[in-house]
Amino acid sequence: MKYYRNTWLALPLALLAGCNSSSNTGQSTTISQKEPKADYVFSSAKLGELYKERQELQEEAMKLSYDGILYEKIQFAEDISDKQKVIRLLDGLGQSVDLYFPEAGFDSCGIYTESKGLDLFDCDAAQRFTSNDTTSIKAMTKDKKVSVKLEYQNELSQYVTSLGSTILSKSKNGNKVTITTSFAFNAFYRDVLNETGAVERITSTLGASTYSQLFDIVKLYRGSEMTLKFTNHIGGSADDEINMYTGRMINNNKMTTVVTPTGSVFSGGTDLFAAGNPRILQRADTTKVIELNKQVGVHSWAEGDKTAKTAKEFPYTDVGHRRQATYFQKVMGDKGIDFYIFTLDSAPAAGEHWMTKADSDKYGFITSIE
Repeated sequence: MKYYRNTWLALPLALLAGCNSSSNTGQSTTISQKEPKADYVFSSAKLGELYKERQELQEEAMKLSYDGILYEKIQFAEDISDKQKVIRLLDGLGQSVDLYFPEAGFDSCGIYTESKGLDLFDCDAAQRFTSNDTTSIKAMTKDKKVSVKLEYQNELSQYVTSLGSTILSKSKNGNKVTITTSFAFNAFYRDVLNETGAVERITSTLGASTYSQLFDIVKLYRGSEMTLKFTNHIGGSADDEINMYTGRMINNNKMTTVVTPTGSVFSGGTDLFAAGNPRILQRADTTKVIELNKQVGVHSWAEGDKTAKTAKEFPYTDVGHRRQATYFQKVMGDKGIDFYIFTLDSAPAAGEHWMTKADSDKYGFITSIE
């Protein structure tokens, strides 16, 4: 995620028991340690439960009928602002549309495809009919005059953007597989929001969709020499627990990770970059020191929102610290825990620190700068 390490914290406990990048119990402790222990157990069973919960979100949070076609699985989603989302939904044949979904009263909703543009429809409070846990909207689009029906689960739909918005594309040359990242909603941002990234960075988010895409690629090309190239700006992870399993998959498959001149990693993106070996930074501007290019960024985490408990307020015995410490020791070796503590001190959860060469050298982080 952009500033906070987990957006799943407010979900019902029945749905996400134990899903918390910081404390699971909320209980305080007086035990004091200088650093967290790397004793968290990552397991197939835990991963299976996490992934099952994310699949339920993909398949149950929202259903859209547009021009007679039913779209019932969420592929990607992104917060445009705190009042606007864009969500990509798939039909049974894998065809997609992007749903522009603002809060009631903020703006009209819309259906977007790159070939046909944006087709708006009314979705203000008067159009939203709530029954039990579900809200439905029935309307006629303003431009193409076709029927649209949107039905969403009130609770689950709040968290659809935790699925992520980063596309992983693959190419193969001999025994070498190159995986590249891109933002799922580039066309929507360009055509609807008039944003191309020329003035301000457009960032994509990591999530369960990132894990599932990488899993499919690894399954298809297991045993190949793989390189993961961050070719766009990764703003972070919306789901740190699943993101660590994504990183472990990178590490277990001995991938090279590369931040290209057009890309950058921040927060959870840096966690995935850390999982590679070697870790290569290709500078956006070779005349500048690396921190001025803002390509590898870190910060601390907080529980939930800006007013909530920060990482340093949790004892190092907390499962959130232990999980992170275990992850970084796995992917970085002996300097992993020290690097994790460095990220906690580097900047607050709502801030950012772009790594210097001195930072990198201290922890052996970037193995090659080009």
